Amino acid sequence: MNKKNNNDIEFILVEPSHSGNIGACARAIKNMGFKKLGIVKPRKTITKEAYYRAKSAKDILDNALIYESFDQAIEDKNLILATSARERTIPWPTFFIDDMSEEIKSELQSAKNKTAVIFGREDNGLSNEELQKCHIHLVIPTSAEYPSLNLSHALQLVAFEIRKITLDSSILKSDERDIATNEENEKLLEHLMEVLKKIDFYDPRSSKQVKTRIERLLKKTRLDKMEMGILRGFLSKIMDFEK
Repeated sequence: MNKKNNNDIEFILVEPSHSGNIGACARAIKNMGFKKLGIVKPRKTITKEAYYRAKSAKDILDNALIYESFDQAIEDKNLILATSARERTIPWPTFFIDDMSEEIKSELQSAKNKTAVIFGREDNGLSNEELQKCHIHLVIPTSAEYPSLNLSHALQLVAFEIRKITLDSSILKSDERDIATNEENEKLLEHLMEVLKKIDFYDPRSSKQVKTRIERLLKKTRLDKMEMGILRGFLSKIMDFEK
């Protein structure tokens, strides 16, 4: 079996507000054998406090990737996992961190996938729009009486569960699918919505949840690149027919 290279799993912090938390997250990442830290629009720079909290994980901070936007951080990713306790009007595929599906586990082990594990802002987490861009939502089953976790503690728990999956030799994968990236999925969604408007199936002024539900369908389906090409070709033919 082609085991997952932990370097392909990137832990991404969205607009962290405490430099010390960034350092503590770097330490948690290295503790679990991972190497990649991404930061979206940090509200604080990486300071001496971050390096102090990182301890022997200073190399993780030195090599951290800084992104200008959430979309930039996830555009080349094939599997996007978001941590969230936020309830949604439209249900999304959601798992406890220690009870992910066998399909997701096998994708985490796939050498072909580039995985992002997203953590939201310390004060209010991820927005609904950001959550909607992710394939899977992960939940840490904290106490309802006091559910708040420190950012680095949440990352440590999630990284521990993912490490167990990447080390589990009992998870077998019959084939290595070349899963489409998030950027490719976004282009398919735009193409599909353009066709639906063209044939008068979709009116964005009156069908507000149609796009959201179609996006959820695409995220759940986890199309590979060949399937993506077939659908894009099909949609292009419809557009040509309508001209």
